[in-house]
Amino acid sequence: MTFQNVAARADLPLPGIGTLAARVTVLEHGCVRYVVHGPHIRGTFVLIPEHFRDGTILPSTVRVQYGDGTGPCGYAEHRPDEPVIYGVRLHGWTGGIDPANVPNGYFLGRYATSLRAGGVHRELTSAVRRRTEAVIRSVTRHWRNLPHLHDLLTAAARPNAKALASHEADLAAQAKAEVAELRQARARACHQLNVITGIIRRAPRPTLAPDPSPVRLPLVDSRKRPMGTVTVREVAVNDDVAGAVVYEVHGARVHGRFTVGRDIYRPLPMPEGIWVAYGHARQRYFEYERSHEPTVNGVRLDGEWNRSTTDGLTAATPADLPAHVRLTRTTGHSAPAATARRASAVLRALALHYLRRPDVEALRLAAAQDHAPPHLGNTRTEIRDLRRQQEAAERRVRRHLAREEQYRALLTADAAASSRPQTSAA
Repeated sequence: MTFQNVAARADLPLPGIGTLAARVTVLEHGCVRYVVHGPHIRGTFVLIPEHFRDGTILPSTVRVQYGDGTGPCGYAEHRPDEPVIYGVRLHGWTGGIDPANVPNGYFLGRYATSLRAGGVHRELTSAVRRRTEAVIRSVTRHWRNLPHLHDLLTAAARPNAKALASHEADLAAQAKAEVAELRQARARACHQLNVITGIIRRAPRPTLAPDPSPVRLPLVDSRKRPMGTVTVREVAVNDDVAGAVVYEVHGARVHGRFTVGRDIYRPLPMPEGIWVAYGHARQRYFEYERSHEPTVNGVRLDGEWNRSTTDGLTAATPADLPAHVRLTRTTGHSAPAATARRASAVLRALALHYLRRPDVEALRLAAAQDHAPPHLGNTRTEIRDLRRQQEAAERRVRRHLAREEQYRALLTADAAASSRPQTSAA
């Protein structure tokens, strides 16, 4: 059905003001022109349905334009027959109006102005603003009650339908890709859950008791130059920290204890790396001060060294390892260069000594089983979160595909409607 360029007269009520005489004409793309005349009012208003990306399929808000025409117009250029209210010529537009719920006042926005000579914009006075708002409410109410409103909205939506259908197709494709990624992530998490469960169910393997017999370990720097030897005795095995060994170390200007175990930050499914802490560790994390912290070159050190892999670990590499000087319980600074070199040599030597233990795999399993219970709960939570994310992504796929189909339906030619005779707008 076409209504374009068919005019009709209408009398629109202005509560508390009087009656607004209007000539109503349907323009292209669902726009409707109102040429009005009333108390201190004359000129043209054009109601333009607003059709936005990611908005409703059919326009749900309108823009009221001051002056005739539907094409672009510069902000400093007058439109034909701009409304004149109380002798003030209106310029611009007011958008984002919900026809079903037009505000009572103060909704004209910054683009409703009075354009003066030289392109100067002036704010509207209170009286002009109130009268303009009354006119907008009246013409919007009339527009909303037009018997062919759905056809107007469809006509307004059709010009952008092809581009918006492509946009929805792109969004659907992105959501499908996200679904695929989430499925893969869920599969990985489920596999990890099975691995953790298997680790928990495995029978613990026996570990060796602490061996008090002294062992001499040579130290070398990063250039493989000798730095003397240290005597190492085992103090505790698989005790406070599962899978770890506490060593008492003396010699070559090194005195104190070190705790050696597996990587504590990436422990699943089975820890692969190495962890060496200064002092006798009673727990893995958040231990600010350990007992029997060692001195190297007479300097007391604290902290730890953690590495996710044992690949490339030799008596000389990695070259520079952490060495932190303790001042108080919570303060300190980096160790001097000579102290850091010696401390690095000790850390490397102890890590290699630990990895040569005959029960190293039993200690590794003990560390994994100690880590497993809390990570089992975390993995279950991760799987639930991934499932919720996947379901949400699948809903987005369905939504975007449905919206794409609706936009493409707007493009279908309606031969029957176009063949109907023109009808008045009011």
